[in-house]
Amino acid sequence: MLPWKTILPLNRGSSKPMYLQIVNATIREINRGRLQGGQELPGSRLMAGMLEVNRKTVIQAYDELVAQGWLEIKASRGTFVSTSIPQINYTPLNGEIETPDLRSLDFKHFNFIDGYAIPLHARHFIEDGSPDHRLAPMDWIYKECRSLTRSKAGEKLLKYNDVKGDPKLRQVLAKYLGETRGLPCKPQNILITRGSQMGIYLALGCLLKEGDIGVVGETSYEAADWVFRHLQTDLRRIPVDEEGIQVEALSKLCEQNTVKAVYITPHHHFPSGVTLSNERRIRLLDLAYRQSFAIIEDDYDYDFHYSSSPILPLASLDQHQRVIYIGSFSKIFAPSVRVGYVVASEDLVEQLSRFRRIIDRQGDPIMERVMAEAITEGELQRHLKKSVRIYQSRRDLFCHLLTSTFGDAVEFKVPEGGMAVWVHFKPSFDIEHFLGHCEEKGIYLNVNKDLLQRKRCARMGFASLNEDEIRQAFESIGPLAK
Repeated sequence: MLPWKTILPLNRGSSKPMYLQIVNATIREINRGRLQGGQELPGSRLMAGMLEVNRKTVIQAYDELVAQGWLEIKASRGTFVSTSIPQINYTPLNGEIETPDLRSLDFKHFNFIDGYAIPLHARHFIEDGSPDHRLAPMDWIYKECRSLTRSKAGEKLLKYNDVKGDPKLRQVLAKYLGETRGLPCKPQNILITRGSQMGIYLALGCLLKEGDIGVVGETSYEAADWVFRHLQTDLRRIPVDEEGIQVEALSKLCEQNTVKAVYITPHHHFPSGVTLSNERRIRLLDLAYRQSFAIIEDDYDYDFHYSSSPILPLASLDQHQRVIYIGSFSKIFAPSVRVGYVVASEDLVEQLSRFRRIIDRQGDPIMERVMAEAITEGELQRHLKKSVRIYQSRRDLFCHLLTSTFGDAVEFKVPEGGMAVWVHFKPSFDIEHFLGHCEEKGIYLNVNKDLLQRKRCARMGFASLNEDEIRQAFESIGPLAK
């Protein structure tokens, strides 16, 4: 006889009723294959004795299992595992049931996407350009969230809401984007997303199908490339120079091919940080109109400019609704504030919202309403003013230490805006030796290693580290840079 007390273990200190523990354990053993279809179970009196429980508990468990179809009662014979349950042949391994290996499934559409994890042993790390969440008014943000949840307005926000996003945020944002970026948009031109990455995925997912031609810069935002590759598009790359993406090269590509979408970061090209010149902006918009392709403009760091006023987005010059504009509050406040937006034609926003409905019923209405309050109450502007001043100081220190630490081994331009420096390492610098020593010393460089090794270039962020942390990082890197 099977060791039923071991097979059906009971936790007498659990709040779960004893009969349900018997039910769940029996179902688990049937699924694992230890109990086969047609196998007889002990009578209720015998089972109760073996499990040391009241007979009524076993009867209640058997009744529930029969009702669910796991067991069947045969008159005058007893209780059996149901023969109608599909039989699965398991291969035992050392007496244990082998767990199906999900690694055998085909994940080829995702195997090009890198994970993101900071090693636990890392003492210092430099990433590729993120905001410092410690500067964000998180106390104010979550205080507003708590206040909202207790209000009548909050009661509505906690329910199912508009898939396009909080109506108040869309209204406030339309006005704000008009005043700060010259975008002639209305609330119906805006879809609120969970960050810019969702916006990129939705836009490209609506525009492209397998085999369509999509265009990015020769160097580009890696996560946008992932979307093109996941959609199995024909991804083409266009050279980028000191004036941004080379529109002439794109024009030649269009002469021989039907381009459907172009992804760019014109304000500060990712990763190099160069700004698309005014002349090329005009030519690109004209080319998009004549060749009927869409431009996805990812304006990830428009608000961070140190030397002069930023150039207005392409979308502000668009006369033919060829530009899809994407922005985010995540780069302003903190990466975990997952509120972004897409600005496009009303018809396209309608389609994007239907697509978004498949993968995400709605965003975070409470946080979206707080973002609206941040704009109307001036909290956003106060935070930006403080952050720009601090980031500029960090940029200056970071660039000074880059020069003093690496000397003639590096070349870079002090960026006029953004949160990172584009650094080129000269041929005399041993990159492999440097990377190996960084890993050995617990210094984590969260930069594109492939780009660093192929192009000898790295996008190195300064904004997320305070000045003491910047000094400490370079003190650790210093001996490795020689």
